[in-house]
Amino acid sequence: MIINTGTTFAYKCSSCGTFQFNNISLFDLAIKKEIHFYCRCKGSSLVINRENPASYRITIPCIGCGLSHSYLLSAKEFIAQEIRVYNCPKTGMQQCFMGSDQAVRRRIDNLEKEFDDLITMFGYDNYFSNTQVMFDSLNIIHDIAERGNLFCECGNNDIELLLLSDKIYLRCNKCPGNKVIYASSNEHLKDNSLKKQILLLDEEHSSDIKVTEQLLIKRDGK
Repeated sequence: MIINTGTTFAYKCSSCGTFQFNNISLFDLAIKKEIHFYCRCKGSSLVINRENPASYRITIPCIGCGLSHSYLLSAKEFIAQEIRVYNCPKTGMQQCFMGSDQAVRRRIDNLEKEFDDLITMFGYDNYFSNTQVMFDSLNIIHDIAERGNLFCECGNNDIELLLLSDKIYLRCNKCPGNKVIYASSNEHLKDNSLKKQILLLDEEHSSDIKVTEQLLIKRDGK
């Protein structure tokens, strides 16, 4: 029986947002105690440390929350050929895939095909400043809404969503409450991934209230 001692990692770079593929075998780790795999943009790296002869620690930079997450794997898990998916524990975003080279590349191809199909269906390929960031941000907003954490200060959760080239405009269907979610860079995507809830505000009305409060304070102070 032939045992494949190699595995492929594909992680989404936290700097440029593209998938970086790297292959490594147990023989590589037997020689080096620590290995860094840098993205082509040099903005991030996946690190593998040999804890002992039977376990390895993988540290993955996360585009979802901007931090790095560590996972401890046994030698057996390391050479397993089935696909393993690592999600950001804070946002749930898929950040890394591990397994046989063929399985990992097929999984990424399927993800990118789904994304391309969405772009074609909606005709947004030349519209958005950053199409990938826009769709990832839309997914984040959808997840927040599914958890019941998207609402207006008036108590309404009937929210209309408008897509602009570089931002997402949310507005309440019962009052002037609104919220702008920027979605044109990976920095915006990091910020959006950290959102737990989205509250729409009537900024003009809120400003009037603040001015009134300030006048009352001054009047009481006289």
